[in-house]
Amino acid sequence: MTKQKISFIGFIILFLLIVAWYITGCPLVDKCPFVRFEQEEAPKVILTFVGPADNASDWTAIFSKFNTYKKRPENGFLDVTIKYERICDPICNPGDYEDIVRERQYEDEGPNIFMVQNSWLSLQKNKDRVLPAPKEIMNLVKFENTFARVTKNDLTDKDGNIYALPFYIDTLALYYDNDAFLNENLIKPPADWDEFKEYAEQLTIFDKNGDIIRSGAAFGGGSNVNRSQDILMLLVMQNNISNERAKNLVSFNNKGSSAAVNFYTDFTNPARKVYTWNDDQMYSIDAFTQKKAVMMVNYSHHIENVINKTGNNLNFKIAPIPQLDKNNKVNYASYWVPVVPKKAFCGKAAKTSANCYSLAWEFLNFAAKKENAKLYLDSTKKPAANLELAKEQFTDFNDQRSVFAGQIFTARSWEHPDDSLSDRILVKMIDSIITTDEKNKESVYKAMTAAARYIDGLN
Repeated sequence: MTKQKISFIGFIILFLLIVAWYITGCPLVDKCPFVRFEQEEAPKVILTFVGPADNASDWTAIFSKFNTYKKRPENGFLDVTIKYERICDPICNPGDYEDIVRERQYEDEGPNIFMVQNSWLSLQKNKDRVLPAPKEIMNLVKFENTFARVTKNDLTDKDGNIYALPFYIDTLALYYDNDAFLNENLIKPPADWDEFKEYAEQLTIFDKNGDIIRSGAAFGGGSNVNRSQDILMLLVMQNNISNERAKNLVSFNNKGSSAAVNFYTDFTNPARKVYTWNDDQMYSIDAFTQKKAVMMVNYSHHIENVINKTGNNLNFKIAPIPQLDKNNKVNYASYWVPVVPKKAFCGKAAKTSANCYSLAWEFLNFAAKKENAKLYLDSTKKPAANLELAKEQFTDFNDQRSVFAGQIFTARSWEHPDDSLSDRILVKMIDSIITTDEKNKESVYKAMTAAARYIDGLN
């Protein structure tokens, strides 16, 4: 066979292969070259997403990635726009936020996704409002292997239903003025509550009349201590950790809880050596940022608050929260999670078969994947709920979330269905104890009993 015939046969074979490639849609490339055609537009779907705190920019990167993902034919060929709205500006209490969401649902303008606090889903009356994750999206085994332990108690039920996927978990940690520490030759933060008491005593300064000039710790108060109710509940849980038979760790009907309340309020009792705070002190965050208090207990989102209030001129550090038992660590978990409600408006183009409920859950599953959740966490500077991401944050000592990320592994929570009301009850209990003239066991027990009766009535 001549070279000309071989070349001709080769040309024919190449031509047939090219024709076959065009006929099959030009695999391995986005579109066939040299061919002009009208590309079909993906049907549009709009999902609404509301929350009390995040900014829309915190979610933008994930929204964009999900839209690109869904436009592919193999992923549904949909043009999905997700609109995030921050309802509380700049802030509102959880009760007001929940009322706004309920009102929108009642008027058939409810969001496709909305944020709830972790404690809300532990009660059946709130679970009845939202749709659990489809089994093909997330199962309990995968959930437990992916997220911190506390989320199983908060976000799942005994039947294996999963009502939310967590992105972050915040915990209480110890903020301290490092310059004040060094001035008193204190090199390390207190590791337990006994050391915390010693530090508070040493760091508190009184004038000649016995009035507090500088508090060793913004600790022990009610209304003038930020999240005093959470600090108290942390102490209650740490004192009750050995009693795992209880449904949760916050029963006031035991010695552990009484010891926790007495320990906390002793810091406001002038008759105690540890006296370092009273109801005349300014708000705890202001006291700390103005160097009127050396230590305070707070969440990670107050890092930015402290920096802004001080112009980044306060040399402060953050340490793990002191523990009662180092072999049974307990940290206090507080976080918000996105859920898919049973009742929501579905904004989609005519003749689009997309199911907004399924699409909302598909988005949440997509967003909660490690590489996507990291986009949200880096934007908000929050500690991760994902175990792998939390470990990465914890081992990066240059990351301001390191301490908080390390605490999610031993974080716990408690059931309080009406956060606003239970918060007020607990703060009122603390205030009543520290302002009473009779600071004794009977007055503490009376205040605790009243608070327990009200909180139990919320369930």
